[in-house]
Amino acid sequence: MLKKILIAAALIGTLGLPLHAQETQADAEKYATQATQYYQQGNYAKALEYLEKSLAILLKVKGENHPDTAKSYNTIGMVYARQGNYAQALEFFNKALVIALKVKGENHPDTASSYNNIGAVYDNQGNYAKALQYHNKALAIRLKVLGENHPDTASSYNNIGEVYRQQGYYAQALEFYNKALVIQLKVKGENHPDTAGCYNNIGLVYGMQGNYAKALEFYNKALEIRLKVLGENHPDTALSYYNIGVVYGMQGNYAKALEFFNKALAIRLKVLGENHPDTVASHCGIAGTLYRSGKKTEARDHLRKAAAIARKTLGPDHPTTRQISAVLQFVENELSK
Repeated sequence: MLKKILIAAALIGTLGLPLHAQETQADAEKYATQATQYYQQGNYAKALEYLEKSLAILLKVKGENHPDTAKSYNTIGMVYARQGNYAQALEFFNKALVIALKVKGENHPDTASSYNNIGAVYDNQGNYAKALQYHNKALAIRLKVLGENHPDTASSYNNIGEVYRQQGYYAQALEFYNKALVIQLKVKGENHPDTAGCYNNIGLVYGMQGNYAKALEFYNKALEIRLKVLGENHPDTALSYYNIGVVYGMQGNYAKALEFFNKALAIRLKVLGENHPDTVASHCGIAGTLYRSGKKTEARDHLRKAAAIARKTLGPDHPTTRQISAVLQFVENELSK
């Protein structure tokens, strides 16, 4: 998924502009930094506005066929993908790929990154055959150029596992998630956010299999690392709380589910703000739990908040927005009877 792409780092990466254009360089860096801030706030329209300004400078100073221009195309593609605008995302990812192939060739980490990003879009679109095709291209390059024991190789294993998980092929998903975990433990150790991410993904599979005890085991491993390394007030810690809440909800333990969903919501409101897609997820989790607890009015209130934020941050035509709106309408119809 697109949570696998290091968007913030890409947004504010070194632009490498020449000394004779120092004022332009300062402007470009300012636009990239502002774009990062807007992205983290969930304001993707403003992020794109400033990324386009930064890209215009790069095209003027560096030209089309330059790695920095490719990075800019990649970053814009990431924002479009986060919006659910997959056609636009593919357009920009493919522009980046063309430059990478032309300037650096097939067997280069940047080319692998482009294949990876394109694969992620196809995964989000549900085109799993194409997703695996591109993720396997990225993996082949990374194995050849970087070797087995490299974080980027682990990322490819993780992304392939994600595609299998989305298709319901849980044995294959666990195989690839565990390959990623082995590398992360070897390269980065137990107490690292990437290792926590692997534990989280393995927990997802066990949860989808209905093995809630194993899901909680791995989610708690991820949570323990995140609390230790990242602290309480971090989006990844909120994600761990959220996922644990999901498991408790599936077990019918609604009190525990609400406890963890509310922990996640409190962090997201504090760190990300009200108008962020992750905050939408928290409101939806709370709404679902309240509804199953028979508290339909409270559930409706959280769904209204979720729908309003989704329309603002993702747009009215995003699949998530449409899905929340449909559930909200269902609950409101029930309450009006």
